[in-house]
Amino acid sequence: MIVYKGMRGNMTCTMGKGIYQYEVGKTYREEQSKAANTGFHSVENPLYVLHWYGTGDSRYFMCEAGGSIDEAKEDNKIASTELTILKELTIKELAGHGMMWMVNHPSRAWEHDICCCQVRKDQAEMKLKGGVAIARGENPRVRGVAGAVLGLIREEEGVITGARLLEVTGGVRPWTWYVLDGDTPREEKETGKHEEEIGHAAEANMAEGSELEKPDHSPEGRRYPDPGLV
Repeated sequence: MIVYKGMRGNMTCTMGKGIYQYEVGKTYREEQSKAANTGFHSVENPLYVLHWYGTGDSRYFMCEAGGSIDEAKEDNKIASTELTILKELTIKELAGHGMMWMVNHPSRAWEHDICCCQVRKDQAEMKLKGGVAIARGENPRVRGVAGAVLGLIREEEGVITGARLLEVTGGVRPWTWYVLDGDTPREEKETGKHEEEIGHAAEANMAEGSELEKPDHSPEGRRYPDPGLV
């Protein structure tokens, strides 16, 4: 089972026995698995990693869970007796995998809103550099500050018909609404002066250091092949 896991910058996580050190390419084994209690913890929906390991000094990994697997459906948490660390993902790659998870599981719960990740119906925005905003709906629109990762998912009568991922850098302008024009992300319109000022203020706050920068470290992670949503 492909899952996702977040870790501290030094690839450690807190477990019941203390601090656990991981390495890419290695397989780890425990005798028992119980979600939120024993075993190696991860999540099925990639974006849920950010509930426990927010952007900052966190790192994200695609893994494979095996052996005895216990799932806690209320918070997407998984515990397994075996865990193989397959590869590290950037925040943009993690967001792309999260979008693919929604494409592959369109009827499962997907909306959530935390400090560094906003996934909403129709419209989403991100004021944190390195954060993720994804809008899903018939005519989705999304915006964010410089360095944010943005996603657009078009859904028509319950069927997902388009999905694109972009990063606010280069030709993608900060704090500007983007929409899907066919399969291409485009600016909805020129951002007004007032909205630009709000965006610049948000970036300034992030540069000075926000209370959102420090992730809450606890065990987690999760799932999917490269989506190619660029």
